[in-house]
Amino acid sequence: MLILTALISVRIYDRGRVLNTARVMEAVTKETRESLAGVEEDAAAGIEEMIASHVYSHRGSDGAEEHSFKAYDSAIEAGSRYIEQDVVMSADGILYVSHDFNAWLMTGYDGLYEHMSSEAIDNLRTRAGNKILRLSEVFDRYGRSINYVIELKPDNDACVEAFMKLVDEYELGDLITVQSMYPGRLEELETRYPDMPKLFVCRSQAELYRALDSAYIDIISVKADAGLMTLSNCEEAHDHNKLFSAWILNSEEAIKNAIDMGVDTYFTADTPLALSLEREYGIIEGRRRGKR
Repeated sequence: MLILTALISVRIYDRGRVLNTARVMEAVTKETRESLAGVEEDAAAGIEEMIASHVYSHRGSDGAEEHSFKAYDSAIEAGSRYIEQDVVMSADGILYVSHDFNAWLMTGYDGLYEHMSSEAIDNLRTRAGNKILRLSEVFDRYGRSINYVIELKPDNDACVEAFMKLVDEYELGDLITVQSMYPGRLEELETRYPDMPKLFVCRSQAELYRALDSAYIDIISVKADAGLMTLSNCEEAHDHNKLFSAWILNSEEAIKNAIDMGVDTYFTADTPLALSLEREYGIIEGRRRGKR
């Protein structure tokens, strides 16, 4: 009887060890699976970030909803990380988001923003019923959740000063790419924000050649339908350690052409199409072949 009891005890002990070992192995396996899942999620997030870095959502989207929270939100929901804001200034020095200096196209009111008070602009509504956004309102809404691609439309000191004041107040300098068609304004900003990418809005071949030798210009963006988005211009930019960009690419053909060419960034009003092509075509056919 004593011997039988001892044998049963040994078997129970051995089974306990097996069960404990199984539990440990299960726990280790679970931890490993979770770790691998975490790595895979991080890798996937990194790939999505890389894909999104090529695409600038032009005005959020073109059309009646342009430069509205609705347009920006829609682009972000599609996966965009880089949203464009065109910036103008009121008579009393407030920065507003509008592509045009005149409010007519957006609102139907014929008036220059620079001649209007901020109170008057705040009371305007776009043809789609949206308010004209202050740049500060855009910063308030999105904070550090997106990257901003901001074009300073006016060529004056007051606009640059107002921009720098907002950048410093919101501490968003590391999330902004600033663009201008006036190289001198980018040079001014280089002193204050040397690490902020500066994008030159280039409209001619002669301007492009001058921009190649400008140390304060980081990105040269050309008008695609002006015949400036060419392989030779792209290679010239890369040879001068600059990124090459283009606007506005809205068709599958144009976007695929940019990917094949090695264009680094481009403005588009069709964010879903661009991101889809970057995922399905860009990784396989374009940039993964060693192109930029």
